[in-house]
Amino acid sequence: MDSPMKKPIVAVFDFDGTLTYADSFLPFLRHQSGFLNFWIGTTLLSPFVLLQAIGVISNSKAKEKFLKFFLGGRKPEDLEAISQSFVKTRLPWLMNPDAIEKMEWHRREGHQLILLSASPELYLQHWTQANHFQGLLGTRLELSDGKITGRIDGKNCHGREKVERLKEHLNDLGDYEIYSYGDSRSDRHVLELCAHPGFRSFGKGFGYRIQAMWSFLTCLV
Repeated sequence: MDSPMKKPIVAVFDFDGTLTYADSFLPFLRHQSGFLNFWIGTTLLSPFVLLQAIGVISNSKAKEKFLKFFLGGRKPEDLEAISQSFVKTRLPWLMNPDAIEKMEWHRREGHQLILLSASPELYLQHWTQANHFQGLLGTRLELSDGKITGRIDGKNCHGREKVERLKEHLNDLGDYEIYSYGDSRSDRHVLELCAHPGFRSFGKGFGYRIQAMWSFLTCLV
């Protein structure tokens, strides 16, 4: 009797807080806007962060306030060099070596690598290309006349939308054996569907939290 065909293996990684110690979106905005403009902008926008934290506005709406303030009116091609520079110079400070080692193990095993993140594809595309990922599913930015409007194109790749984007990419999740790694409640929808869920696999203990805080603050100065 023929043995059942083995399913192809896919490794799905969240980015912020999973492959990295902390958020990468604010460090990117800091990198592209400069020290003074960044801190002026985040101070002006801080009420929206509070409103999002207490549930008055959604994560998507809060993110769009930052996108419009810092990137509105810019052309994506004008941000190419800045995005590449961010990936090469500032982002390495945020990367979690334990998570990167797991990523490398999946690559050595020949598994398909997919990045599934709420952060913008604008800069994540350069990181995934450099690290040989087969798929990037992130938040897309709306364009009008070739310029960033400050709004999200479609839905923020967050929460249940992560499941929809993964289904759209792979078609039938049942055709794959899936490893998934995430660190927050918004990742749980994907983790619950996978044969091998990894929740907060790379961040435990007081020492980790200190390292995460240090790495994040280093990227904001």
